[in-house]
Amino acid sequence: MAVVPATDFTRGELTALWNQAYEGYFVPVRFDEPLFARHLRRAVVDLALSRVIAVDGTPCGLSLAGRRGQRGYLAGFGIAATHRRQGLARQLIAAQAQAWSRAGLHRVFLEVIAQNPARSLYGQAGFEELRTLDVLEGSFQARSAVAARPLDHADLAAGHTACAAVSRPTWRRELPTVLDAIDNESAIALGVTRGTAIVGHAVIASAGNTLLDAAAIDEAAAHDLLDALAATRPGTRWRLVDEPTGSPLFNAATARGATAVIRQIDMALTFPSASARPSP
Repeated sequence: MAVVPATDFTRGELTALWNQAYEGYFVPVRFDEPLFARHLRRAVVDLALSRVIAVDGTPCGLSLAGRRGQRGYLAGFGIAATHRRQGLARQLIAAQAQAWSRAGLHRVFLEVIAQNPARSLYGQAGFEELRTLDVLEGSFQARSAVAARPLDHADLAAGHTACAAVSRPTWRRELPTVLDAIDNESAIALGVTRGTAIVGHAVIASAGNTLLDAAAIDEAAAHDLLDALAATRPGTRWRLVDEPTGSPLFNAATARGATAVIRQIDMALTFPSASARPSP
């Protein structure tokens, strides 16, 4: 058994390993190479920091490590079906944690589906459960006429910062990720205002029903945002991932019939400060 950096493998090999690792998963997550490349970009994956586990020279497990400064993110983790229940996942997450620590990261986040057995694995590796997150789906009828305003990068940054102070976004809904979707995937951002202040925003995928991000500073602003979405694409059944349970948007959306179709657990692994770490 060996654990090596993901840079030892080609993009094609990593894509194939991802698909093996997520075979039989709770929701379909199969990638071709372009989709895998998009995932790496969105999650800011550092392949030199990411790890692959191999048995007898055959790669059979993958751990992808996103990085922003001294914060990290587990952007994908799994063992191929042919090698599960052999203790490899424990060895892989331990090796990944060691790599994070040596790289000087302070805190690493992940989301795991509540009923996934990996939840226990992450807990044993030192991850603390922080809060629940829901995948929400719902269609909304406009209750009042709310004019949505297109947001440029500066407007979105202002609105995103205000909303993040109320409810922390997950990694894949942080500002750099949604700006990347606007710049590279033709996503659009719209907002609702109170006076001159942006009090709610949504980042909408160029096609389909996916909200890449949506947030509001309070429930009144959240209802205004839902009215704006209803007017923007009437009849759409919207889908929003990683919404913190009890957030202003969660409360407004569920009050108007949105349902939680998947529940996840937000977890974090905190490392001691550099001065407190033992010498290598």
